[in-house]
Amino acid sequence: MSHQKKPNILLILPDQQRPDSLGCYGSDIAITPTLNWLSETGVTFDNCYVQNPLCVPSRYSLCTGRYPHSLGLKANWYPLRQEETSFAHQMGRAGYGTAAIGKMHYTPWYDNFGFDGRIIAEAKFHQNCPDDYARFLKKHGYDRSRLYNTNAEEYKQRLSSLTSTLPQELHIDSFVGQSVCEYLNRVEESFFIFASFLSPHNPYDPPKPYDELFRNTPMPARNMGKNEVNEKPKEAYNYINSKVRWGFKSDEITEEQRLDMWRHYYALNTLIDDWMKQIINTLKLRGLYENTIIIYASDHGDLLGDHGLYYKQCFYEQSVKVPLIIHNPKLFKPQRIEEKVELMDIYSTICDLGQADPGHGCQATSLLPILEQRDHDIREAVFSENYFGRMVRWEEWKMVYYPGKPYGEIYNLAEDPDEQNNLWEKMNGSPEKMKMKDILLDWAFTSEDPLPMPIRPDHQDFTPPQYEMIDGGTRESLKQPWHLPGYDDFYNTYAFSLDGRIR
Repeated sequence: MSHQKKPNILLILPDQQRPDSLGCYGSDIAITPTLNWLSETGVTFDNCYVQNPLCVPSRYSLCTGRYPHSLGLKANWYPLRQEETSFAHQMGRAGYGTAAIGKMHYTPWYDNFGFDGRIIAEAKFHQNCPDDYARFLKKHGYDRSRLYNTNAEEYKQRLSSLTSTLPQELHIDSFVGQSVCEYLNRVEESFFIFASFLSPHNPYDPPKPYDELFRNTPMPARNMGKNEVNEKPKEAYNYINSKVRWGFKSDEITEEQRLDMWRHYYALNTLIDDWMKQIINTLKLRGLYENTIIIYASDHGDLLGDHGLYYKQCFYEQSVKVPLIIHNPKLFKPQRIEEKVELMDIYSTICDLGQADPGHGCQATSLLPILEQRDHDIREAVFSENYFGRMVRWEEWKMVYYPGKPYGEIYNLAEDPDEQNNLWEKMNGSPEKMKMKDILLDWAFTSEDPLPMPIRPDHQDFTPPQYEMIDGGTRESLKQPWHLPGYDDFYNTYAFSLDGRIR
């Protein structure tokens, strides 16, 4: 294949992956050799923070380079204003072929949001979504709506930790991995691919044999103080427990429950790592590897019982910090970056790499100066937000501000990396606390967007299948509105050229 002037860009985003569960971020039990290699030969960021520790706001911020409150997004299920544009729009205008593969979590779910087309595998919970993964399973004799019994007592008691009922080649992450490889085997133009795995997001459902990988492996201890839940602000605790109704509170999970969850979570990380190996091998076989920039990140982390909480939606490190690796040894020398960056900076970085205009209203900062070792000082502070609070991370400090409340949280992460010692009251009047309030106030005003928020929570309003006339009647069309052009035969058969059994 002839060399291309512009680099190909492959953005890989697992869902709900915390950095310290990977070998390259310090885990001594993780089985992630491919990601370890990607980190060793790439640029690894140790302090990448998401702009909202929840799927949809975080993903839309990543895709647009704009803060969630500027987009008018505080929660899942809301669409963007029609005038918002994504990095797919910008890269397409710069001459790239673009594809979105896997979970995007857009509203509506079948929106292309600037991509030429998609291969869709929406969130594990959307069991009635008529996406490509549901059609793929149907062709193999499985019904997506029957994969999980979320009302079962065992499902609740095990915090959704289970062994998948599917063979590994039919697992949703294998469908995403195979789909990426299928696209790479066919593509002939400069490409920008955004591929999103569904794991290690709950349900924690590794297929066999992955489910046994960590069966007897000791897991890290729980990061939870004796009276932590009662002594700290309750916003995150109340919010998470109001959303997840297991019949017990998040701080009441037993050690057996926690270990079961962790072992299934780590197993899913290994499944993703194995697919990363297959994807990289496909790039090499097609002669695309040297000219492809791989960006690996996640949309938020997972508390996994730490701080008496599970899942995400708060500002502890396990929830709000994610892995970020940018890899192309031909272009960027391997290095480890301590400077703090924001997940949405990927937007401006991709536009910069593809010589695309970032467009109006971009609030992200390109990481290219860091990648090229020209300038590491690109942000004074980084920010995150959700519907009940705002976070600023500055120097060694983290502050969580609750608007209208007399209390908050301040941690010195250099001295207290486990975030157990809340210094909010002790630091009253201190120059550090005043400085962080000034930074937060300035950010709130300079990043505000005056346009109103659209209210149309229609993520579950599934688009009807497309139909065609035949012999005086109708049948469901093989071609759906999100399909990639030129891939009609693929959508007809979902016949992958790569076997999904990789372990």
